[in-house]
Amino acid sequence: MDEKNIFPDYEPKKDPDTIKDYLKRPTKVHDILREIGNPHISKFNNILTLFNKYQIKAKKNVGKYEKGNVAIGADSNQYYPSEEELLVSELGKMIVQITESYSKQQFKTLKLRYNIKSQNIRFVEISFRHVDVMGSGRFFYAEKASKETIVEF
Repeated sequence: MDEKNIFPDYEPKKDPDTIKDYLKRPTKVHDILREIGNPHISKFNNILTLFNKYQIKAKKNVGKYEKGNVAIGADSNQYYPSEEELLVSELGKMIVQITESYSKQQFKTLKLRYNIKSQNIRFVEISFRHVDVMGSGRFFYAEKASKETIVEF
C-alpha cells in the first residue's frame, strides 16, 4: 500500500487559522470587521468605540463549553464563543496591533493628533486552530485564552 496516495487530493493548510476560517457563514462579525478593514491609527477611536460596545454585550452573552467530538479534533470540553466575544477578541487584537506598531513616543504624539484618550482595556483573546481528519475533512475550533490581555495606552 502506497501511504502517500491514500489521500491524493489532500493539501495541508499552510496559512494561519483566523476568524474567517472559523466562521464559515456570513455574520455580523464579518460585517463589522469588513467595515473596519485593515487596522490603522486613523481608525483607532472607531475600533475602541466598537470594542467598548461589544465588551458590554459579551458580558451578557457569554460562550459555552460543550462536550466536544474528540474523533474529529475537538477538545473533550470544547469552547464555543458568542459572536460578541469573538468581536471583542478581534477588536482587541486590532488595538494591540496598532499600539505595538509605534514606539511609545510615536504613539504619544499620534494620540494627541487623533484625540485618543489614555486608558486600559482588558479582553480574553480567542484563537483558532484546525484539525485535518483524513476521510472526514478539515475542522476549525476556537480556543479561549486562560488569562486576560491587558493593553495600556
